[in-house]
Amino acid sequence: MVQDEKKRQNVTTYEIGNKKYTVITKCIENAQNIDKLYDLICKYAISQIN
Repeated sequence: MVQDEKKRQNVTTYEIGNKKYTVITKCIENAQNIDKLYDLICKYAISQIN
């Protein structure tokens, strides 16, 4: 099962304003509460901008 999860992981590095950011995304099945996850990601992104 762990090996299957690693296959669905994507690591991307972005450089913004001379700072490097690593974004790790994973695909999951049967996601629950997508709206809560979306809100969390938005709040995190806004906190990093401020």
